[in-house]
Amino acid sequence: MNDERRRRELADFLRTRRSRLSPQEAGIPVENARRRTPGLRREEVATLSGISLPWYTALEQGRDIQVSEQVLESLVRTLQLSHDERNHLFVLANSSVVPYVTVGESNSPALQQILDRMGSYPAYVIDRHWNVTAWNKMTSTLCGDFNQIAEIERNILWRVFMMKETEARIVNWENVATMLLAHFRSRYALYMNDSWYREFVDKLCEQSEEFRVWWRRHDVSGTSKGEKVIQHPKAGLLSFRYHSFALPESGDFVMRVYTPIENTGTDEQLKDLIDESRLA
Repeated sequence: MNDERRRRELADFLRTRRSRLSPQEAGIPVENARRRTPGLRREEVATLSGISLPWYTALEQGRDIQVSEQVLESLVRTLQLSHDERNHLFVLANSSVVPYVTVGESNSPALQQILDRMGSYPAYVIDRHWNVTAWNKMTSTLCGDFNQIAEIERNILWRVFMMKETEARIVNWENVATMLLAHFRSRYALYMNDSWYREFVDKLCEQSEEFRVWWRRHDVSGTSKGEKVIQHPKAGLLSFRYHSFALPESGDFVMRVYTPIENTGTDEQLKDLIDESRLA
C-alpha cells in the first residue's frame, strides 16, 4: 500500500512538472494550431528523454515498474527540474531511500537549556510531524503559551493555514505559507509509511482552500530557512530570518531559530519586550 501511494505521488509530480513546461522552453517548434494539453505532451517528454511512450505513460499512471537512475536523470534534464525537485523525484521513484521512522527524546533538560539561552531570539523544536515540542520564553511572548492550547494548534502548518489570528500577524503570509508547504511536501515524500501524514494532509485539504490549491501544485523545496515579518500588537513590526537545524541525537527533531534582520529595529524591540515582561 505504501509503494502504491508513492507511485501515485510520482505520477502526480511528473504530470505537474510536464504541464508547467512550455514547448518553447523545451526547444520544441510549435505550430499555430491550438494545443489542448497545457505544457508538454507525454510523447514529447518520452522523445526528449529517449524512452518509449508506453513506458513513460505507465510511469505517469503510477504502474509498478522499475526506474533506472539513467532514466531519472533523463527526466530531470527534460523537465528542467531544480536541485530540490531532482531529489524529490529520486525519493518518489526509489522506495529504498525512504527512511525508517525513528522515535527520539526531544525535551531533554540540556535541550531546553539551549533554547532558554537563546535570549531574545525566538526558538523552538519540532518533531517529524512539525508539532512544537519545546520552546523558549520569547516564543511564548510572540506566539502565546503552547501549554495552554490544543495539541493540533502546536502544529506549524496548522497554525499557518488554519489559525486566522496567526495568519493575520504574518505580514508576508503567502510567501511564508507556500515556502513551508513546499518544504513539508518534500518531507511528506520521505515519510509516506507514516499514516499520520496522509490523514493530516486530507484534513487540511478539506478545511483550507489555500492549502488544497497549493498542495495540488506539488511544489517542493529542501530549503529550511526563510524570512518572516510579524505584526505584533505591542512591539509593532518584527522582521526575522529563520534557520532550521537537525538534532541527530534526538531522532527526527529539528530546532528552528529566528534571528532579527539587521537594520529593522527588531533586535531592540525584542529586548524591550523582554524588559516589559520582567516588570509585569
